[in-house]
Amino acid sequence: MRKRAWILIAALAALSLSLPAAFKKEDVKVNTLANGLKVLLVEDHNIPSVSLYTFFRVGSRNERPGLTGVSHFIEHMMFNGTPTVGPGEFDRRMEFRGGSNNAYTADDMTAYTDWFPPAALETMIAMEADRMQGLAFVPDVVESERGVIASERRMGVENDNDSILYENVRATSIMAHPYHWDVIGWMSDILSWRRDEVMAYYRTYYAPNNAILVVAGDIEPARTLELIKKYYEPIKASPAPPPVSTTEPPQLGPKTVVIRKEAQAPSFTIVWHAPNANDADFLPLAILSKPLLDGESSRLYRRLVREEQLALRVSGGAQETIDPFLFTIDVKPRPGADLDKIDRVVEEELAKIKAEGITPQEFEKAMNGVRSDFYRGLQTVAGKANQLGTYELLYGDFGKLFTVMDDYAAVKIDRVREVAAKYLTENTKTIGKLIPEGGAK
Repeated sequence: MRKRAWILIAALAALSLSLPAAFKKEDVKVNTLANGLKVLLVEDHNIPSVSLYTFFRVGSRNERPGLTGVSHFIEHMMFNGTPTVGPGEFDRRMEFRGGSNNAYTADDMTAYTDWFPPAALETMIAMEADRMQGLAFVPDVVESERGVIASERRMGVENDNDSILYENVRATSIMAHPYHWDVIGWMSDILSWRRDEVMAYYRTYYAPNNAILVVAGDIEPARTLELIKKYYEPIKASPAPPPVSTTEPPQLGPKTVVIRKEAQAPSFTIVWHAPNANDADFLPLAILSKPLLDGESSRLYRRLVREEQLALRVSGGAQETIDPFLFTIDVKPRPGADLDKIDRVVEEELAKIKAEGITPQEFEKAMNGVRSDFYRGLQTVAGKANQLGTYELLYGDFGKLFTVMDDYAAVKIDRVREVAAKYLTENTKTIGKLIPEGGAK
């Protein structure tokens, strides 16, 4: 076992040395069209495949009460037709040419992802440009998709005990900032969105000056840029969207959320307020999550799953966001587990870290995990496209992608103890407990 572990560490080290040499900032060709669309091109002929990712600077962070969940709704509507490409036709044309696609909505962004053979490049650029500001919003289709989203919320949140607990904990911990609600939105808003409001939101945020287009893979950059200009430059820029100005006020004391409902087993979550991705404290907090929560050798897995046998699994950590968000510890308790004891065990382990820090061995393993996660995401052209767009949107500069590992390497082990003591405090803590109705502590 020990020999295999060292082989793995050596392999990760080799990977960390080889990948930066294969993918450099200079490999990214950067252009900005007259209408404000930022274009990032990466030429990579290793396999005959192209990844086209379109990022819009819009997510649940940009919504307001009464219109929560609308970013995710528009993501669905983007596959439901324009005057020139009918409902379902986007997928049919793409699949006919051997491609596939997907999309995701997050707190800070919405991304549309296409993967296809090089021969389909012009078709895909044309269709993506067409739906950037050409959605039809046919009333019958709007109502049909509203039903799909409502069903998704019922199944994914209201009938999922872990999800409904997290939603309540998040909304209790974050009071003022739009991170208060999750991406899916509130059911009352889903059922009452007005078509004209949805269309106005779409026109505000789905504009070239609010988007990033990344094309990576088997392309010729000059020709690709010509095609992008051909189809995207006629799209007019929109006025800049309104900024998100709300700042979450400090939490002044611990909070507790208790949900009682029918369930096979309890659920348990703790969150603390955490810094945004650009804050100097974010990286050491991200490192902390590895020895605390990541894998069977982590402190909380050993205590809660192996030794105390209170839980089946643990997970969590810090999330990269534009504004300050949360550090989460999510525990899946065993049926009948004492939730207060789980909380005590978590606090005991945090107290040790705050007093003594983590060990050099834990720090080294955490850094290996960080490097492994990072470089694994850059092994494919799709991964490169996704990371480039994400970094450009979150940090305002895709170039940080090529320096972030240096930033991690500059973090000293004592910083992990410092951020644990600074952020994981009693006054900024919100505990969530879902207790099966009719029993269990």
